[in-house]
Amino acid sequence: MGHILKDPWRIAGWVAAVALGLLLVTTTVRCAAGSLPLYEALFERHSVSERTGITPEGLTHVGREVQAYFASGSDDPLSVTVDIYGVPRTLFNENEVSHMADVKALFLRVYRVQAISAVLFIALTLLAAWRLRREAFIVVASWLRRGAALTTAVILVLGLLSVVAFRQVFIVFHYIGFPQGNWVFDPRSEYLVQVFPFGFWRDITLLIGAFILLGAAVLWWVGSALRRYGSPGRRGGEHE
Repeated sequence: MGHILKDPWRIAGWVAAVALGLLLVTTTVRCAAGSLPLYEALFERHSVSERTGITPEGLTHVGREVQAYFASGSDDPLSVTVDIYGVPRTLFNENEVSHMADVKALFLRVYRVQAISAVLFIALTLLAAWRLRREAFIVVASWLRRGAALTTAVILVLGLLSVVAFRQVFIVFHYIGFPQGNWVFDPRSEYLVQVFPFGFWRDITLLIGAFILLGAAVLWWVGSALRRYGSPGRRGGEHE
């Protein structure tokens, strides 16, 4: 049976590793996108209140409204009203609202990838447990370590590019993610790039990368622990 399953399990191993990497990346992105304290910290770091005339409390309101918009299943356009220098006004214009709709669509695709990756990895793990019994510990351990190594390699490459040329990476990402082209705004008059300046996206991208690397390290550790647990020595010399 081992010879028959050799190639299918090898293929399953790579599928599981890629699924695990995608799950780690999409989950980290989703957590960052939904973290209001992270938004608040970056607003303060980049002096957004002083630059826009919106109080820190007002910026918290903006962040909460944006996050609620991304999390909702409604097709209603984003509408945020906030005091600017003490005067209530609608924050985003039609072009900014249109771009945020495109961002929401992109997030929804990310969430779908997250769900598909989770289901795929769980299904493969259950299949391995059913077909391989105790040997599944070794197999799943190799998937975890391979997924961690693959994710780490990709993130390190992207992280290096982001450190040395983040603006170019940012622009390429927008060309790929928003081919319709409605992502260029005037920082003198449009609040989307004032509330969420370039530095905001640079910092949150680097933080996401750091947390993904931390998650990959945890996966590698878990994989190593499973590998030791499922090793023949731990099973009293049971034949593998």
